[in-house]
Amino acid sequence: SGIDARIIFYGVAGTGKTMTAYSLAKSLKRQVLVFDCSKILSMYVGESEKNVRKIFDDFRDIASKSKTEPILLLNEADQFLSSRTSATSSADKMHNQMQNIFLEQIERFEGILIATTNLLENIDSAFSRRFNYKVEFKKPIKSQRIELWNKMLPKNAEYEKEFDVEKLSNYELTG
Repeated sequence: SGIDARIIFYGVAGTGKTMTAYSLAKSLKRQVLVFDCSKILSMYVGESEKNVRKIFDDFRDIASKSKTEPILLLNEADQFLSSRTSATSSADKMHNQMQNIFLEQIERFEGILIATTNLLENIDSAFSRRFNYKVEFKKPIKSQRIELWNKMLPKNAEYEKEFDVEKLSNYELTG
């Protein structure tokens, strides 16, 4: 208890960012309150801003009622973390307003917050400064792919005769 950390996991899709957040929660014996940021945006004026506030309000409400504080996981946080633009249209102004609310909520956040993104290079510097830790998830190299699949694939499953982890590892796939 009493851990305050704002962490961003970034890297290629499929490299285990979300899975790592769940593993971290399991090792800390905490629940995960997860929000898919791509579903927060609304076409209605003011709704996106309300949705952002609701994420953090719901977290505080659930945390106050729980024995152990959950971890807040913001998946696909690219929507909020991108660089702000000079607002020329009303849509730009609303997006910037939503980002400002998000910045304010992150600043005031107490607990463990993990955001995932594929695009760290697009992050606004104001957001970047608010994260204590930035952890890159790289595509695994061939030896890592072999190790991952040998650990994760069921030992007693029936596979096609041609299936071979060594051959499969020649393809530059994520884990």
